[in-house]
Amino acid sequence: MASYYNYNETSPQVVVQGVAVKHPIHIYDHSHATHGVGAAEVHSQPINDNTGGNWTKGEHQPRRCNDAAFAILFYAHIGVMAWATAAFAPRMAREVAESHGYNQRDLLLEDDSGVTSRVLSWMIHNGSSYFKTVIGHRMLQEDDENDAYSFDATTIGTDDVGDMMMLLGISAGIALIISTLALTFMIRHAQFLIKFALLFNIATVTLFTTGSLFLSPFAAIMGIFLTGMTIWYAYVVWGRIPFAACNLVTATTAVRANLGLSIFAYSNLLLMFGWAAWWMVAFASTIYVTSGCNGQGVCESEGNGIVMFFLFLSFYWTSSVIKNTLHVTVAGVVGTWWFVPTEASSFCSSAVRDSYARSMTTSFGSICMGSLVVAIVETLENTVKNQREESDGLLLCLAQCILACLRDVIEYFNTWAYVFVGLYGYTFLEAGKGVIELFKTRGWTTIITDNLAQSVLSMLSAAVGLLTGLVAMTIAHGQGMVFGNELGASAAAFFIGFIVGTVLTSTLMTLVSSAVNTVIVCYAEAPAEFQTNHPKLSDNMRSTWRQAWPSEFNY
Repeated sequence: MASYYNYNETSPQVVVQGVAVKHPIHIYDHSHATHGVGAAEVHSQPINDNTGGNWTKGEHQPRRCNDAAFAILFYAHIGVMAWATAAFAPRMAREVAESHGYNQRDLLLEDDSGVTSRVLSWMIHNGSSYFKTVIGHRMLQEDDENDAYSFDATTIGTDDVGDMMMLLGISAGIALIISTLALTFMIRHAQFLIKFALLFNIATVTLFTTGSLFLSPFAAIMGIFLTGMTIWYAYVVWGRIPFAACNLVTATTAVRANLGLSIFAYSNLLLMFGWAAWWMVAFASTIYVTSGCNGQGVCESEGNGIVMFFLFLSFYWTSSVIKNTLHVTVAGVVGTWWFVPTEASSFCSSAVRDSYARSMTTSFGSICMGSLVVAIVETLENTVKNQREESDGLLLCLAQCILACLRDVIEYFNTWAYVFVGLYGYTFLEAGKGVIELFKTRGWTTIITDNLAQSVLSMLSAAVGLLTGLVAMTIAHGQGMVFGNELGASAAAFFIGFIVGTVLTSTLMTLVSSAVNTVIVCYAEAPAEFQTNHPKLSDNMRSTWRQAWPSEFNY
């Protein structure tokens, strides 16, 4: 196997604060034909350090399509969804339109009667009761005469649609500007933000407890318990704030140096919206045909359980693949920034392009494999949840709880496994085994349980959403926009701004979250390289980590 570094036997040892690093210097040779991010020497040997543990540094894997069978399975299922949409959707649209006295031309050229909106509303309601758990009943009105849902298109005028589109565009622009500035603010005031997030959580829970006193004794007891737990958690982790802030600063610095990642992040967001829309059409039309429904919403049978299970599996699997592709891309970019900052220090650096290409090709099968495991559990959880809505019971409640916990555990495992996939190109199972062994051997299993950085990212997303909502509401009043009435103008404008601001900021903060996880793995693997390439950040990292974890960290 080819080495990711050029190893020089004559290279001197690195001395970090008077402690000689046990492994020799490795020089990153990015031009090597088989190189990826962050691999070690050809013949990896167990390495000892002052923690008393032995581990084998990650090693770059040959360029090959890992877990290819799962990639093929994923593309095959996409093909099946495309076939189902092409085969069933035109038939359903035609029959629904004809049952309401319209023809296919009316569907293509919608007039004031809102034919297309009516057809879509029928799809939403009559697809299946399971469909409700995914998309809800927005903009639908119940018709008591035929017990169906209809959409009154005349209630929304062309001016309102234009105003909404303008607010969406303005909100998106504002959110992008504020969220980008938030990265700079985060670097300079990371400790303050973490402390504020902890105190904000305490204040929020306290406010909830105060309100619960007027509701019921049980709610009051639960509120007091939650307040106590929140205060206790803040007390326990307060001493770890400098270390969490340092991780956050390092991750944010890496993301800012490669802000072209945001293009892929926002592209993934659009891809997620597009997939959701496509899946809705495929789901409704497939249920329509397989259940023997007609244009009036009368079906010969209920939806086939197996068909609906696989349709929901498709939704969760594809959504997870889209999300994890970005996570693996970020891991690869941060790894390159860690070892060779000259190749990962521009908006659209080669590291960004190469890492995304690896995620979509050689590592795509590994992404599909891990995502499929999560999707299966999510689908089972959703099935049990819907069963509870029909006939609640203790066993169903217990099953849903177990599945939810299992999903969280698997997602947590996947988060770290995908870091190794992005760094070294391991298969999914090899990556999971490697990262667990690394943290277990070095005694850092407790370090990765901290979620202080994630609290800050969530808080910033909500804050940007609020600011964007207020700006959108101000613009709506200034331009005289009215969505139904004056109260509707304020509520609708704020809602549009808040949702757009929160979603876009959360998308950008997802990059930072993935980068934080990658920083932890890279520092466990290669602190000497970090000291060489980013000495200032390394000095801060070493001092704060030693302060927070004196027994586990001995660099």
